Amino acid sequence: MPWPMVHFAISENLSINDPSPNFLLGSIAPDAIHMRGKVSREEKGVTHLVHNDKLPAKELIMEKCKEYLLKQAGPEWKDFVIGYFSHIYTDLRWTDTVYFDFEKNYRGEKNDVRKTYNLEVSQVEFDLLRSMGSTEKLFTKLLKAKGYTINPYITQLEVNQYRDNKVRWLQDLKNEPHIAPIYFKAEIIKIFVSETSRELKELFKDQSIDYFEGGRNIS
Repeated sequence: MPWPMVHFAISENLSINDPSPNFLLGSIAPDAIHMRGKVSREEKGVTHLVHNDKLPAKELIMEKCKEYLLKQAGPEWKDFVIGYFSHIYTDLRWTDTVYFDFEKNYRGEKNDVRKTYNLEVSQVEFDLLRSMGSTEKLFTKLLKAKGYTINPYITQLEVNQYRDNKVRWLQDLKNEPHIAPIYFKAEIIKIFVSETSRELKELFKDQSIDYFEGGRNIS
């Protein structure tokens, strides 16, 4: 699955470089399950609507999104929910495209697949961070976000703890591996972010979820 900066880059793309705090936070919220400690693949799958070891179809993602939008009123809740389900769709497309190609083209040792993936996507995180301009603006927005509980998947506390961990990780320059990715090159990531953003806009429009106006979240 893509790491936070890919989700943030898509949020920026969808919002003409000005995503709301809770939209940004919602875009990484499904991964807050990791705050429970060592979680199984199945447990993580629950927050991502995984069934029979497969991510949900886009139709189910949109159906669930509309269901949760009705659970509370207010723009901040709407921002968070849109971010949450955008994350799941992004993971679906990443698995079917970028990660599929990585597995197909991987030429290293079989036991090093996960190590290679983690190393390269760590570099992607810092490359994307630099490309977004004002990193402090991003961090300020994230830390300002309230966050919410999405029953029965994740709690507000888990979401905020996860956010704090990820902000600290990104602020620590020692976490950058300083490598040139072989499988996750900048152009591949750029295309993925652009295409996934376009697909999400079309999905929301097709489902009559009036969230973006000219690419900007309007709540």
